[in-house]
Amino acid sequence: MATDAVLFDLDQTLLDKQQTLSLFAEYQHEHFALHRYAYLQTFKDIFISLNNQLLPKTVVYQEIGRQCGIPKKFLEQLLQNLNECYPKFSEGFPGLHHMLAALHKKNYKIGIVTNGRDFYQRNKITSLAIQQYLDLIVTSGQLNLRKPDPKVFQYALDYLRVQAANTVFIGDHPEADIFPAKKLGMLTIHKTTNASPCAHASTDRLEDIPRIIGKLNE
Repeated sequence: MATDAVLFDLDQTLLDKQQTLSLFAEYQHEHFALHRYAYLQTFKDIFISLNNQLLPKTVVYQEIGRQCGIPKKFLEQLLQNLNECYPKFSEGFPGLHHMLAALHKKNYKIGIVTNGRDFYQRNKITSLAIQQYLDLIVTSGQLNLRKPDPKVFQYALDYLRVQAANTVFIGDHPEADIFPAKKLGMLTIHKTTNASPCAHASTDRLEDIPRIIGKLNE
């Protein structure tokens, strides 16, 4: 089967979430003079750990305040600043633009299917400056559904007017990305540092993806 469309997860697939969190934590620590309450590394470790959990951002900052001794009056400012400024610190993985340009040149339809608040995820994508390659952006906030719900994936297929069998899905999370995409009949690439038995192929290098898609089509 020839590939017509390539769909990507966003965080930890195209966007380096850990680097983005680290850069933003450094910015907030300096901007709000949080050295008064916690050392930079302590604040960064807590900030990154909490943001890697599925927690509302209000809860994240309440817990940061508790662990770092930051007065409650500052927490709302920190949260508002995150909503306004965090996407500006978005860092893509190496090879992001080169990979998307190569796929675009092959006339694949390209989309992003991501969990997260709609404005938040779209602002990240804007910051990465990759909109020119995209035919679709779909977020869980937009649909009020979250991956691995198959309706999220089916929405993307229907919007692009492609069949699952002619679509490749690339993501970092087996349960949220790989398993549901495979169940619908898509080819899958697991973005991971280790060889992955759960997907049709795996790589940690975005530059490899056009070549891998070519091999999956053989």
